[in-house]
Amino acid sequence: MTNPNPIHMLTHEHHLILKVVNALEVLGQGLASGEVMDVPLFRNIIIFMREFADRCHHAKEEDLLFPAMVELGVPESGCPIGGLKSEHVQGRNLVNLLEKGVNLYDTEPDRAREIATEAIKGIVKLYPNHIWKEDEMVFPMAEKLFNEGQLSHLKESFERVEEEQGSDHDLYSKFALTL
Repeated sequence: MTNPNPIHMLTHEHHLILKVVNALEVLGQGLASGEVMDVPLFRNIIIFMREFADRCHHAKEEDLLFPAMVELGVPESGCPIGGLKSEHVQGRNLVNLLEKGVNLYDTEPDRAREIATEAIKGIVKLYPNHIWKEDEMVFPMAEKLFNEGQLSHLKESFERVEEEQGSDHDLYSKFALTL
C-alpha cells in the first residue's frame, strides 16, 4: 500500500468498486432491453465483487477498522457500524442473486435476464449510498478517532490483508479500471 493513511486506501478502493457498479448498471440496462448476456464478463464482475469488494475491502472494514472504532467507543450495533455491516450482507446476497441469474443463462435466458436485472438494480441502489455513508461520515469519524500510532497499526494490518491476496489485488484494480 503506497498511501500512508489506511483510510485513504479504503476510499481509493471505493472508487474502484464504484467503477464496477457503474459498468454493471450499463450492462443491466442492456439486459433489461434484451441484449445477450456476456457471461464471462458477468462472471468476472462476480469474482471482483466477492474477492476485491468483499474478501479484501469489506474484510479490512469488518475485521479491522470497525473493531478498532468500537474499542474507541463507537457502538457496534446500530448506526453506523451495525448498519454498514448489514449492508455488506445485503451486498453479498445481491451478488449471489446475480450469480444465480448468470448460471441460468444457458438453459433459461429469459429467467436469467430477469434475475440478473433484479440483482443489478439492487447492487446499483445499494453500493453508491453505502459508499457515501462510509466516505462522508464513517471515515472522517475514524480519522478523528485514531491517533498516528493507531493509523500506522491499521495500515500494517491492511497490508497483511493485501499480502494474503497477493498480486490479485492489482489484477482486480486493473479490471475495474478497464470497465
